[in-house]
Amino acid sequence: MANRTPTLTRRELTAALAARQMLLERRSLDPVEAIRRLTPLQGQEPRAPYISLAARVAGFTREQLEAAVHARHVVKTTVMRTTLHLVAADEYPAYAQLARQARLRRWRKIYPSLDETTVTTELHAWLREPRSNAEIEERVRAYGGVPETPYASVFFARTLVPLVQLPPAGSWGDRRRPRLVVDPRPLPSPVEAATLAVRRYLGAFGPASRRDIAAWAGVPQRDFADALERLETVSFRDEKGGELLDLRRQPLPPASTRLPVRFLSRWDQAMLAHADRDRIMSPEVQALNLGLAGDQTVTVDGRIVASWVWRSERGRTGERDRVVVEITPHLDLSRTARDRVRAEARRLARWLEPNAAAVEVTGL
Repeated sequence: MANRTPTLTRRELTAALAARQMLLERRSLDPVEAIRRLTPLQGQEPRAPYISLAARVAGFTREQLEAAVHARHVVKTTVMRTTLHLVAADEYPAYAQLARQARLRRWRKIYPSLDETTVTTELHAWLREPRSNAEIEERVRAYGGVPETPYASVFFARTLVPLVQLPPAGSWGDRRRPRLVVDPRPLPSPVEAATLAVRRYLGAFGPASRRDIAAWAGVPQRDFADALERLETVSFRDEKGGELLDLRRQPLPPASTRLPVRFLSRWDQAMLAHADRDRIMSPEVQALNLGLAGDQTVTVDGRIVASWVWRSERGRTGERDRVVVEITPHLDLSRTARDRVRAEARRLARWLEPNAAAVEVTGL
């Protein structure tokens, strides 16, 4: 009798995601290794990667990640879905190579009169020195034909040359205009790059479909098809009959696994890693477009149930500051769930403002 492909329930997929994303239990890892295992962390908002790691890494402090950023063991750059991420520096070339393949095809159609090798060589040499967006715009416009739209020149350059932002970009509170410089590491071949990225993806988010991988990477499936052939994968089915791929010997906790409350950051990768987001968001919550809006969210039993914000309030003369965490539920929560959310909110508040005199949790 032929072997039947195992079917995974929604609850099993939710538990698998929590386990892979360190949302089942916090791990004792340095920030570089955590980012390497989790895949690049969304960094559109400067504080988001820090909050992401606080939800996942035992004993994590913002000073640890800032030290890694300033030592350039972690780089801030545009990769998947043309958005900013913090990336383990030694693996950045692979993500950059995968992300740029579709852009390269488009670049060649838009600029058929430009010699790609010549322009790449020129920009690579020029960008060994740190450059501002304005300087890049002036330099690239000299080639002619570049649209006068925001960041068009930077995208032009980034398509040809792997660019990273220099520190203090990537710091907790930095909002200054970054300076960009070429990353000195050579790019792997497209298939080598895709193989590393897909292996990291499945380790962090699997089991997943080919469509899920494409949604996460922001690339067409053809750009990682050969990589999947190289990887030794196993197959599952979801409850709708769709094929899911995974690496061998990865965590697959049972559906009954108790999943702790976690506070996620803006555009947290667990929200954006699948085309089908049912494993982390019910249909009612998906309709709110929280991922698109960049809300900070709260999970109960592995799925998003609320949004949250925080603020520090300065004390009156002679009083110390306090930190307030405000929670907006999107689903009905049991009394037990509310108590668990409040407890995790207080833990997070102490991490956000270690020296605050008081913590207040509101909204529940």
